[in-house]
Amino acid sequence: MPIIPEFTAKYIMTSEDGYFRFKFCCGICENTFVTGRISAASADEAFKLAANEGRNHFNRCYQCKRWVCDWHYNEDEMVCEDCAPRVGNNN
Repeated sequence: MPIIPEFTAKYIMTSEDGYFRFKFCCGICENTFVTGRISAASADEAFKLAANEGRNHFNRCYQCKRWVCDWHYNEDEMVCEDCAPRVGNNN
């Protein structure tokens, strides 16, 4: 079974009316993913639920270990575009 790296993307947590919401951010740009409202007994429990949802929207660079959006992930090299820019990319 492959080892799944811990999801450690930058995030902002808000709490309102007993619910938590998380905004996860790309390690390179301003692209974000915002979870739905999460009902949990604690912020730690809410983060675990949110991380399971958020990790599907980001890729982990195997070189610098940042979590980045699809736009900034070079899937041919399995690293972010800061570590290995795509050939022919003008970003």
